Amino acid sequence: MAFRYNGLFAAALVASAGASLLPATAAPTSVELRGAGSTFAAPLIEAWIKTRSAVEPGVVIHYNPVGSSAGVHSFVAGDVEFAATDRPLTADEVSHASGGVAALPITAGMVVVPYNLPKVSAPLRLSRETLADIFSGAIHEWNDPKIRADNPGVDLPARTIALITRREGSGTTFAFTSYLSAISPSFAKAGPGAGDRVDWPKGAMAVLGNEGVAARIAITEYSIGYAEYGFAQRLALKTALLQNRDGGFVAANADSGAAALTGAGDGAMPEADHPTVIDPTGVKAYPIVTFSWLLLHKTYRTPEVVAALRGFVGFGLSSDGQGQGANIGYVALPAAAVERAQMVLRSLQ
Repeated sequence: MAFRYNGLFAAALVASAGASLLPATAAPTSVELRGAGSTFAAPLIEAWIKTRSAVEPGVVIHYNPVGSSAGVHSFVAGDVEFAATDRPLTADEVSHASGGVAALPITAGMVVVPYNLPKVSAPLRLSRETLADIFSGAIHEWNDPKIRADNPGVDLPARTIALITRREGSGTTFAFTSYLSAISPSFAKAGPGAGDRVDWPKGAMAVLGNEGVAARIAITEYSIGYAEYGFAQRLALKTALLQNRDGGFVAANADSGAAALTGAGDGAMPEADHPTVIDPTGVKAYPIVTFSWLLLHKTYRTPEVVAALRGFVGFGLSSDGQGQGANIGYVALPAAAVERAQMVLRSLQ
């Protein structure tokens, strides 16, 4: 499904957006930008497109949320002006990218573990070992001794766990499996391992997109899966309290996401080849946080395309754009990361 926005509803959006969103320079006209990739970042990119369409009606932006790997493929082939990804590019992809690659972070977000347990009202707690064992297939039943040990006094059902995973190459999968591989040697070596597409245990249900995972969990009793925080939040799904590096069982929210970036130290300065914040410190830190990246070409066919991209992406990096992300479950970029991203944006030709 592709999103397309133009200036037809500009007046209503301008009224709500406020004067601070107006571009600092004259907007280019009659420019079309095509993008594809991450479903993780799709709601935020969609919000930015709506806002920019109000102030730059001559710039029409399409974004197709097909997953990080498919978006990277389209970008490397030169079929789109930009792509969003939550997993790093391979050396081969970089070498074959038409127009070169200029990568910059646009937001950070949390990978949560939504579940559907009828008649269980207490929040589900999952230790690091238990979480890895569920997704490696070592734990099959909801009343397994390890899950019961994590949740004393909770009446867990004697039902088979329905595992919901991603079907396509996914940056969310890359972030989630990178974390599980970092905390569990057995997951890394004998289990699925890390990657944007892995071999999940037999019987796992594979669906498309973060939205698809959240929707399937919502209608599947005794299920559990992984998705970007905002998708679970919009469907009011319960999400597990995950044990972090310092032993705390933490819920995903704005504060725990920000604490993860603080606890990551140098990891809060993202690198394109290491997008996931691996196992941050801090008892209040949420343990699975990843950066989303925008892939731009170093050179474009016309100055108008460059100007349109600078207006669109520059807004996303602004306090207004980052604030839109915070309103729908993303974690704002650290100031140093924004500064680095702006430097990359200015380098486009």
